Amino acid sequence: MAHRAASSALKGQSRILFEALDIDGILERHLGAAVWRDLTDRQREPLRAVVRQTFLASLAPSEAAPGEIAWSSARPEADGITVFLGIRFGDRSLKTRWAQTRAPGGGWRIEDVGLSDPGISLAGRAVEALGPRPVTPRDRSAQARREALPRLVGLAVIALVVLLLRLRLRLPRERAILYLTAVAPALLFGIDGFLAVRRVLAEPYVVAESFSPAPWERWVRLARETEREGRLADADALWRRAAEAGAPQGPAQYERGLAARERGDGAAAAREFLAALDAAPPAPGAARELALDALASGRNAEARDLLDRYTAATGPDPDALELSAVVETNLGEPQKALSAIREARELVGGGARGAELEARVRARSSDGTGAVAALREIPAELLDREALRSDPAFLPIATDPSWVAFLNEAPSAAAAEPRPMPPRGETSR
Repeated sequence: MAHRAASSALKGQSRILFEALDIDGILERHLGAAVWRDLTDRQREPLRAVVRQTFLASLAPSEAAPGEIAWSSARPEADGITVFLGIRFGDRSLKTRWAQTRAPGGGWRIEDVGLSDPGISLAGRAVEALGPRPVTPRDRSAQARREALPRLVGLAVIALVVLLLRLRLRLPRERAILYLTAVAPALLFGIDGFLAVRRVLAEPYVVAESFSPAPWERWVRLARETEREGRLADADALWRRAAEAGAPQGPAQYERGLAARERGDGAAAAREFLAALDAAPPAPGAARELALDALASGRNAEARDLLDRYTAATGPDPDALELSAVVETNLGEPQKALSAIREARELVGGGARGAELEARVRARSSDGTGAVAALREIPAELLDREALRSDPAFLPIATDPSWVAFLNEAPSAAAAEPRPMPPRGETSR
C-alpha cells in the first residue's frame, strides 16, 4: 500500500494517498477520542484538509525535479509493517519511512510517514500546522441565546408591523393578505433560528475558522521546496530563519550542515551535524554524514559505529549499505562487506542497477577486478564507458590494470565476451 500511495503522490494523483492515510486516526490521537467523537463531519472536514495538504506538500514533486521510487524494503512490526522507500528527485534523494497498521475493518492504513534523515514526522507536522487550539469547548447555552436573539427580535418586529397595519385595515380580505404576507418571513426567521440553535446544541466544540500554525512552519515549507529545486544556498538561509523562529533544532541543523558541505565548508558542516545528533529529537541523517567524514579520515571503527546508529534509526538503504561495505572491507571483514553488497542489490531490485551499485562499492574499496566483474553483468549496449571513465565513484581504481583494460575495450569485443559473475567469496583490496 505504501509503495502504491507514494507512486500516486509522485505522479500528482493524490486520491490514492489520501485514501490510504489514516487521517481521522491522526486527528483523533491529537485531539483526543472524546473530542473527535463529538465533532460533526462538517467540523472535521477543515481539519482533514490541513492534514492532506501537509502530506501532499512534502511528498509531491516539484516541476523542476520529478520524483520516482528508487528502492524499497519492509520490516514487520508488532502492530503492522514499516516500509522504507527511497524517493529520487533529480540528483537528490529522500529517504522515507511509512508506518502501516491493520485497519479495524481489514486492510491496511498508513499511520504516519517519516522523513528519515532530518527526523521529521509528517503526522506531527500536520497537527502542528493546526496551531495550538484548533478546537475549543463551546458555551452552548450562551451561544444558543446569541443565535436565537436576533431571530426573536425579527419575529417581534414582524408581529409589531402586523399589529399596527391591522388597525388600519378594515376589510377582512385586506387583513387576510397582511397575515399571509407576514407568514413567509416569520417562518423564515423561525426555521432559521431553530436550525441555528439545534446546530449549536449538537456541536459542543468550536473549530477555528482559520488555523494559526507555528511561525516557523512557513520557513520550513519554503526551505524544503527550495532544496528540492537544488538551490541549497537559498535553502540554508531559509533554514536559518526557521531555526530563529523556533523550529525544532535537529532537522534545521541537519539541513544547514548539508548546505555547509555543499559550499565546501567542512568544519561548519561537522559542527551542524554534531549539534543535530545531540538535539532532542535528533536528526538521524547527521550520523551518516559524520560517518562519511570518519571514513574519509581513515577512522573506520568510528564510521562503523555511526552507520550502525544511522541504520538502527532509519532502516537500511543502498547508500548506507554501500558505505558499510567499504568500511567493513577496510576493517578486514570481507564477509560482512559482501553481505552489505548483496542487501544493497536486493533493495534496488537487482538487474543492471544492482550490478552498477556493486561495481561502485567495489571501486570504493579499491577492488578493480570485482568492479569490472560486476559491470560485465550489464549488457554491453547499456554501458557508457566514457561516463564510467569520468565517474568519481571509480577514481580509487583509476589506475587498476583490469579497470583500464575494461575501459579501453571496443564495444563490439565487449559484447562478444562472456560475462562472468563477480566473485562472491572474497574481496580484493
